[in-house]
Amino acid sequence: MSARPDTLAPSNEWLPIPELGKKLGYAPRTVRKKMRDGTWRKGEHWFKRQGSRPLFWWPAIVAWLKADDAPPSQHGAAFGDDIPPARRGRPQSPLAFVPEQK
Repeated sequence: MSARPDTLAPSNEWLPIPELGKKLGYAPRTVRKKMRDGTWRKGEHWFKRQGSRPLFWWPAIVAWLKADDAPPSQHGAAFGDDIPPARRGRPQSPLAFVPEQK
């Protein structure tokens, strides 16, 4: 069973990370950073099936480029406004500061 040709997207509308980077003038590392920080959202701008590499939907990227800039989130994509980010560094044991008694 074949799909109608007008319902299929041209193959150049799906771009892997290196090709999207070349098209936008970004390094592949920058593309991955934008994926991670939530600038480009999974399921909207990029898609990934299990066992395959991420692919970007070019029309969604174009819409993102044309859209007004939303104010950046203070905490990034992993945290909401009501959830503070984790503190960095090694947790200190409360017993570490107890002076030795002789």
